[in-house]
Amino acid sequence: MSLKYVVAIIRPDHLSALEVKLDSLHVLGMTVTKVKGFGEYMDFFSKNRLTEHIKIEIFVEESKVETLTTAIIDIAHSDVPGAGIVAVMPVEKLLHVRTSSETLPDES
Repeated sequence: MSLKYVVAIIRPDHLSALEVKLDSLHVLGMTVTKVKGFGEYMDFFSKNRLTEHIKIEIFVEESKVETLTTAIIDIAHSDVPGAGIVAVMPVEKLLHVRTSSETLPDES
């Protein structure tokens, strides 16, 4: 099994719809964190240029990456700058804290 790590930063108002969509795709787990930052878009009307977003982290089998990233983009898409990003990274090793067992991705 080859794993990927998907990280998405989206606007908070899209989280509920994304949760429903990911449930329908049988995503088995995700981490959601409130974050602040700036990139393409900065809040020039505030002394603090940071904007609030949601960071979503998901470990997923490589075969499901395209479906997952498409779902995130479909839900979070906006023509407004600063709508968010999605990144996909390889996973070299995954350890389960409870059991100390290791899940190794295939070398293929």
